[in-house]
Parts: sequence; structure tokens; C-alpha cells
Amino acid sequence: MKRAWQNLAHKGMFISEIHLLPLKINNYKQMKYFLLIINTFLLIVTLVSCNKDNNEVSDSIYNSWEVVEFMSFESVHYSKTDNYNPIIEFGKDGGFTLKLDANSCVGSFNLSDEDGIEITTPGCTKICCDSEFSNKFTIMLSQVENYSVIENQLKLDVSGWGWINLKLQ
Repeated sequence: MKRAWQNLAHKGMFISEIHLLPLKINNYKQMKYFLLIINTFLLIVTLVSCNKDNNEVSDSIYNSWEVVEFMSFESVHYSKTDNYNPIIEFGKDGGFTLKLDANSCVGSFNLSDEDGIEITTPGCTKICCDSEFSNKFTIMLSQVENYSVIENQLKLDVSGWGWINLKLQ
């Protein structure tokens, strides 16, 4: 046993390195291959962990949404037409498109803080007449201050008025 310790000391190994003996690789090519595998594994783990979205809630707004209803005191005055539902699509580029009963609109939006949103007044075509429901939605859109997404539902809050419920299309 003493001879084994002397051999290890002669090779410049310390007693703390003895537990690494089974991992020692004699062949240089094997060692390069082993290090390549370890580095590749670490790179993949790093890329996967860095690819997570830090703001998952705001990302989920980037979809196409169907307007379901208004929730306010005056919402009874704006009944939704059963045969058509306005659809708004929020793009990752900060723009949105809106399809009403007859007209189409475009605009931009800005996300802020955790749930803040600023939406510009949409610019719309004037092909024909849209329903009162669609017109009210277009007017209220620029007054939205906050949003929340829960599962397949989007809620746009209008301070002092109420909110607009949308569902994922």
C-alpha cells in the first residue's frame, strides 16, 4: 500500500485526487470526445434555460381574440349581433388589426409594467355601417388601460367604465 502512495506522489498527484483515478482517461482522443460531450450537454442546458420567456403573461396577448361582451352599466344599450363577432389580433410587432362587421381597422399598442397597455385609436375603412356593438368597441379600445389573460380569456379594463371580455379565437 505504501508503494502505491509513493507512485501517486511521484506522478504529482495529491491524496485528494485519488477518488478521480477511475475517471482518468489515458487516451487523448477519448478525453477530447468526453469534453466535447460534456460541453455540448452544458450548452444545450444553457440554451434551453435561457429561452424561457420572462414575461409569459404579456406574450399570451399576441393572438387573435373574439370580442364576447362589454361589462358596464351601459352595455345593455349595445347588444352584440349573433351572426358576427368583432375580432382583434395583437401582433408581436406592436400593431393590431381589427375586423368589424363590415370594416377593418389597424392601430398600434404598447405593453407596460405587468399588465398595462396603451392602445391607439384605430384607423378604420368606411365601407359600410357596422353594428353599435362594433362601433362602441372601436371607441372604447383607445381607453383601455390594463389587461389580463386567464386561460383562453382576455379582459381589457377601461377605468371608470368597465371592461371588455374577449375569448381566444
